[in-house]
Amino acid sequence: MRRASLALRLALLAIGASIVALALAGILISGLLRQFVEETYDASLDAAMVAVMASTAYDGDTGRLSLDAAVADPRFEQPYSGWYWQVGDAGGTLIRSGSLWTSDLVAPPIPAGETIGRAAGLGPRGEALRLATRGFSVPGSAQRLVITAALPQAEIETRLAGILTPLVISLVLLGLGLTLAIVIQVRIGLKPLRQLRAELARIGAGEIETLPPARHAEIAPLVDEINRLLETSRTTLARARTHVGNLAHGLKTPLAVITSALEKARGGSLPVAGIPEATETMNRLVVHHLARARSAAAEGGTGSRADLELALSGLLPVFRGIHADRRLALELTVEPDLAFAGERQDLDEMLGNLIDNACKWGVQRITISAARADEAMLEVVVVDDGPGLAPAEALRATERGQRFDETRPGSGLGLAIVSDLATLYGGSVRLERAEGGGTRARLTLPAAPTTRPRTAR
Repeated sequence: MRRASLALRLALLAIGASIVALALAGILISGLLRQFVEETYDASLDAAMVAVMASTAYDGDTGRLSLDAAVADPRFEQPYSGWYWQVGDAGGTLIRSGSLWTSDLVAPPIPAGETIGRAAGLGPRGEALRLATRGFSVPGSAQRLVITAALPQAEIETRLAGILTPLVISLVLLGLGLTLAIVIQVRIGLKPLRQLRAELARIGAGEIETLPPARHAEIAPLVDEINRLLETSRTTLARARTHVGNLAHGLKTPLAVITSALEKARGGSLPVAGIPEATETMNRLVVHHLARARSAAAEGGTGSRADLELALSGLLPVFRGIHADRRLALELTVEPDLAFAGERQDLDEMLGNLIDNACKWGVQRITISAARADEAMLEVVVVDDGPGLAPAEALRATERGQRFDETRPGSGLGLAIVSDLATLYGGSVRLERAEGGGTRARLTLPAAPTTRPRTAR
């Protein structure tokens, strides 16, 4: 499966945003430049119209208009140059620039409230023009005249192209520069991750044991979490090695007993003395150390949650069935929304061993209750009505393989496993004599945060 590149994603997002920003800036600047150029040419047309109006005279004898002086701009005299002017009235054109020859312009309308009307139009040869028109009158005549001037739109576009081309080139170069800067920035920004990868490789090679402190605030939590996981892994591995060593050491004696018995069997005799005890010892050692090895991983867990009521409700029918012939009464009281901050499998292991031990020693009634001890811890109490334990026996009951009555079933490992698991989770198990006889087992474990408001029962 191909992995997505974080560097590529960051670079593409930044480059895309830069391109959009540059494009919008280019559109805005080009619009402002067009407006500026058009206003500049409009000012030229306005100046030409003012010059024509100032030079227009009315001959009272002939009733005709004439131009006292030519417009200074020679483009108005070049035939079909695109620079035109004409003066007319409602009857038609009266005088025109030399560049128009005998052609006429279509005067754009003057908007209401305005003195000048502007519009795009076509010239004598179909060329695009920018037109302006305004009304005026000359001294000595009551006639209302209209002057129209025009310039070629192509000249405006050529002027704009000369300005916009360097602008576009500049924006493209700026975009390329930003792209290069973004690529460099992404590489520099992700350099701590590459360094982190190299340091993890050094850990794998055995050169260092933990990551050095991070210099960047964004990387520091990740480094701290990795170091915590590394420490947890080392601790778990050390415990597993210890369990394996203890298991190997503990198996030496029973294996020696069995080996000796086999040697004697080869000699013609078949001794069985010691073999059942040796195999029972081996079985207890295997069960105990496998449970310890599995539970060692519980320390430093990451947010597991196991519901107490659900776990206990699932265990009680099992023990009622196992001890159905004894008619034991198993009573359960659980505070609402009570949960263990750990693995469900470990919770079942601890509760199952405590209830099983109570059922073995109980006579008629077993009571189980679970409630919060404080904001951080919960407590499960299992009470039986059996013979109970002396204070000295209560202290030794959680030791590995400790059995006070060899006639009772079991390996003597159940309470030891409960103690090991509870300790790994930061809890404890304590046995004491109950009022009126019997044994009370108190299991204290970390409580998970509540998921709904607690209500009084």
